[in-house]
Amino acid sequence: MSEPAPQVVRPNRVLGWSAVVVAVGATGAAGALADRLWARLLWVAVMLLIVEELWRYDLRPRLLWNDGGLVLVDGKGVHRHPWTEVTSVGVRDNRVSVRTAAGVLEARFDRPWWLARVHPSTRDLPVRIESRLRAAREAGLAGSVPEPPPEPRVRRPAALYLLAAAGILLVALAGA
Repeated sequence: MSEPAPQVVRPNRVLGWSAVVVAVGATGAAGALADRLWARLLWVAVMLLIVEELWRYDLRPRLLWNDGGLVLVDGKGVHRHPWTEVTSVGVRDNRVSVRTAAGVLEARFDRPWWLARVHPSTRDLPVRIESRLRAAREAGLAGSVPEPPPEPRVRRPAALYLLAAAGILLVALAGA
């Protein structure tokens, strides 16, 4: 019997990818308009930093969980905790807080929290996530066979590299 897929909460993909395309286009165009080599290189560096920032905070999955535990992904890294280490889980606005013996971890769902409140399908998302997390924690603590928390796969997608390469190419070709 195969293991059930872990539950996943990720930021809004449409907003995240739209931000990447706008960032690459804007910084690529600004770099293409620069007349000095150092200025073009500076714009390429700015674009790469923005793309990395958007990957870390707007594209990666935020939460993964199964009966064994919880994985919280934030800008600093990946934190795996079995349910026995999690003392409480709370969700407020667009953030989830997980309290463990080591401290409190927080991650947000979407950066433009106000936009998430506009659409009815996302308005009550925090409440739904909190109830799912609490139910998973209770089921995990009541389970007889402890399983490990899910193994996250948070690799950068190829499309992110392709967009960054397109921005670099835009600056390089415009400067030639």
